Amino acid sequence: MQQKLKDARAEIEAILKKHDIAGFVSLHAPGFGEVFYTIWPSYSILVGDYPSIRIKSKAADYAGDVARQLADQANTAGMAHHLGMSLSQFGMQFLDISTALTQQLGVEHVEQSFEPEPSKMNPGVH
Repeated sequence: MQQKLKDARAEIEAILKKHDIAGFVSLHAPGFGEVFYTIWPSYSILVGDYPSIRIKSKAADYAGDVARQLADQANTAGMAHHLGMSLSQFGMQFLDISTALTQQLGVEHVEQSFEPEPSKMNPGVH
């Protein structure tokens, strides 16, 4: 099952790259989960990954194109805001669903292990 998720992740990352968009994805198959994100579309001024993320938006990076620089700054801030707000909203909804299922079904959850696998789309890592 884990390979199924890794294959799906690769396809989704390719779609995000093809369309030059950011995204956060959480996948699940019985016994396994895969979570990843990309915050590095062409308009992103972010370099690296959390917690060592940096902002790259100097005038020299834009050859004096102030309008493009300001647009990238606004679009990056909008991206982070959208992802953060939607993740928190939907995260709370899924926690409510999980709590209800856990209570009604009496299931026990095991502690998740985490194997970090950075996105191949992160220009600050590769």
